[in-house]
Amino acid sequence: MSNLAEQFRQLSTLLHRTRGDWQHTPFACRELPWPELAPALMALNEAQLDTLDEDDTAALAFFAPLRPETVASHAYRLPELDRADDYATPRWSNGIPGRKWAQIKDFAANITAEHAILEWCAGKGHLGRLLAQQGAPSVTSLEWNADLCRQGAEVAEQFKLDHHFVCADALSADAARLFRPEQQALALHACGELHLRFLRHAAAAGTRRLALSPCCYHLIDGDHYRPLSAAGRQQDLHLDRQSLRLPLQQQVTGGERVRRLRHIELTWRLAFDELQQHLTGTTRYLPLPSFPKQLLSGDFADFAHWACEQKSLPVPNSIDGEHWLQRAEQRRLLVKRIELVRHRYRYLLELWLLLDRALFLEEQGYRVNLGTFTAESNTPRRYLLQASRN
Repeated sequence: MSNLAEQFRQLSTLLHRTRGDWQHTPFACRELPWPELAPALMALNEAQLDTLDEDDTAALAFFAPLRPETVASHAYRLPELDRADDYATPRWSNGIPGRKWAQIKDFAANITAEHAILEWCAGKGHLGRLLAQQGAPSVTSLEWNADLCRQGAEVAEQFKLDHHFVCADALSADAARLFRPEQQALALHACGELHLRFLRHAAAAGTRRLALSPCCYHLIDGDHYRPLSAAGRQQDLHLDRQSLRLPLQQQVTGGERVRRLRHIELTWRLAFDELQQHLTGTTRYLPLPSFPKQLLSGDFADFAHWACEQKSLPVPNSIDGEHWLQRAEQRRLLVKRIELVRHRYRYLLELWLLLDRALFLEEQGYRVNLGTFTAESNTPRRYLLQASRN
């Protein structure tokens, strides 16, 4: 059994045993699910809850006497991989945000550009362009957005690079034909089903080298995650989309404005839930989709109108915003207390998903390396899965 397989087995055992901690939907709860944690959680005011939740080290120290096995599991840390020597920005990188550029440079620092490269879900092809300039024999960038392909191709032509774009849907059957044995396939922050297809296609084609940084695990076909590896299927956690979102509930930066918007969004979502239960005569939580943050700059009545339309609910003639916001206040602290517990499983669930992908590749005959390729201050999605085969 490989080291990754043994770590996966131990982690699976823990996550099965602690399912009652991480599988709850906080908005659907009307009381704390854990009576034994109630004294410690109820002693925290809102400011303390926010401060702890933003500081993972402090939060783990808080839970050490309450959930010792969970806290101990966080001691397993993936190794740091190579980083860029510098983050100097070339002329063509104009407009790429600093953190995004750091991610591209750090990812590229782990790539030996000796084979033809396939860049999966490439956007404008920034990563592929950098590697073409560093000597990659050729680069093919797959991207479905025609405008991004056009912009990327224009820059490649300007610099006379062997860098070509294929404008196609990565989920289409034709996309699998882009994978070749003598090739290096790369995917920087490919979402959900897109990176699952990437792994399956590459393994089926026998692609020599792979490098993947996964993102958005919940964007999958179907309502539940189907593990890739045989070990994953044996230890299946039966993860639904709600659970798959948990690793993504982490911010790189805060700041007062970001905290204020989070506070408003949480309160307004809960206030709408109180309103919709009144309108429908049910006690079932009704989730809202993600929405532009400018919706939070108006008043709650406007937001409630929008939310009712999203959920095909009758829009009341008048909405007493203060009434519903006041009811939400009573639930907001409960949600934060539940999230303080659930968020301590973000890393562990993401590690489980990463190890499932790594073990799938090992089963396909690859040598696998898993680590962090960039600083946490650049992105929480900083894990890199590398694989090679003869």
